[in-house]
Amino acid sequence: MDAATTSAVVLPLVGVVLGTAGTLVGQFLATRGERRRHTADLAAAARAERKQAVVDFLSAAQRVERVIDNAQHRSHSADRDTVDELLHSLWLSKKLLELVCGHDVASTAHRFTSTLENMARGGADLTDRQRANRAEFMESARCELGIDGPRLYPVGAGRRGVEGPE
Repeated sequence: MDAATTSAVVLPLVGVVLGTAGTLVGQFLATRGERRRHTADLAAAARAERKQAVVDFLSAAQRVERVIDNAQHRSHSADRDTVDELLHSLWLSKKLLELVCGHDVASTAHRFTSTLENMARGGADLTDRQRANRAEFMESARCELGIDGPRLYPVGAGRRGVEGPE
């Protein structure tokens, strides 16, 4: 065979091999990129679900805290049915939070909810324990949501003189 015949047969085959290799590499890179995007989308959706559960829990807790505060400082106690309904909503939101968040958030939410229920049923004032439980919950929720930075609520928040933001 002469060089012209060889190149007429070999060069197209080399082109086919290079084209196939290019296609396979392109498919691999596209699939890898899509997999990364899919993983990032799943993580974003999970974070959004956790965030919504935290917001719902805090909303329910805030309503109970308002009832406790009104009963203590304004001599305006809510009727038992209203308190029961608010506590039911609080416990339900705490349980939903447990389904989508980690152990730390779930356990701090449980302590915070128990404290609020005891206060709402007993008519106690917002206590240092309640403030400390709220601060502990807020810090664990921030960690769960991947919020970096210094603590907003100092260790021991709730003790007189070192309370975190209200």
